[in-house]
Amino acid sequence: MPLFEKKETSILGIDIGTSSIKVIEVDRTREGHRLMTYGFVENFHRDLRNLGKEDARLTSQAIRSVVERSHCRSKRAIAALPTYAVFTSLISLPPLSGDELDSAVHWEAKKIIPLPLDEIVLDYRILNPPKKESGGLKLPFGKKESGEEEVQLKILITGAAKETVQKYTEIFSLSGLELVGLETEMFALSRSIVGTQPGEIMIVEIGSAVTDIIIMENGIPFFGRSLEMGGASLTRAIVNSLHINEKRAEQLKRDIGIRTGGQEEGGSGGVPQIIVSALELILHEVRYTLDLYKSHALTPSGKASGIIEKIILTGGTALMPGIAEHLTKILDTRVFVGDPWSFIQYPADLKPVLQSIGPKFSVAIGLALRE
Repeated sequence: MPLFEKKETSILGIDIGTSSIKVIEVDRTREGHRLMTYGFVENFHRDLRNLGKEDARLTSQAIRSVVERSHCRSKRAIAALPTYAVFTSLISLPPLSGDELDSAVHWEAKKIIPLPLDEIVLDYRILNPPKKESGGLKLPFGKKESGEEEVQLKILITGAAKETVQKYTEIFSLSGLELVGLETEMFALSRSIVGTQPGEIMIVEIGSAVTDIIIMENGIPFFGRSLEMGGASLTRAIVNSLHINEKRAEQLKRDIGIRTGGQEEGGSGGVPQIIVSALELILHEVRYTLDLYKSHALTPSGKASGIIEKIILTGGTALMPGIAEHLTKILDTRVFVGDPWSFIQYPADLKPVLQSIGPKFSVAIGLALRE
């Protein structure tokens, strides 16, 4: 028996999506986070809002399969709850601490969350905690300097139904893994795509069936909005317009996308115009969120400009040719495709492969980066 037991430093980030499961194993070293392995399974369709016992069993089998095929060593996993399954709200409270703060948050949560609190797993984060002074001392909690107005605490409340949390716990128990953490996709995405970089940033994750819109101020995500439309909707639009099968439509979407000059099929405008039209619903939600933020209806600090500096795309649809350029032009805001691998060390010869799948792994990577 060794004198000192070696602490396991690797962790699995597991993203259970509506059409795929992504797994990444990351080792935490003194030099940073190092990629160990990764894997995924596609064409996996499960509605996580209506999981029965058989669905939970099949989901656990799929997780176990991809973990084994990827040769993951760790049995410790962190998973994410979909944004649509979590209640999120921003509140302001006077300076409180300890039990007083807990009581006040629960009282406010009763007004916001449309379920009894005994059916909810509730959590909260203070977005503007008191800062240490240069001498190591703190200002009185929640106070500004003498003569100035008292600082209101900005608190982000998140709540998930206990039933949903229990479903995830059961899935991971059946898969033979230890679920050591469960958080929202919003925080996982913000960690892998933005990190701690300052500024006012929007993340738009276009998944297969759901699009998530997230607003961040100075590295803190405080607003999340979900739309039940994603890449699969774009594929269906091509199928219906060109009367071709889904496999062919998916290939056209990936090869042509919104690049101009794509007249190969469908007559005037072809595939690009079909996709542009199908994207309009997502664009409507993005514009609506931008307008809300500009009106300062969402800003948590009260000091933000209300102008989003840039939009970062992620999710599988972010890989579609021409989408970033199209959105930059339409929204009059710089739009980029995010690189979730930027916070992880990996062999240089893997870069082409990892860059080609990166946006799909944004949530899983963010989970593995959680401290």
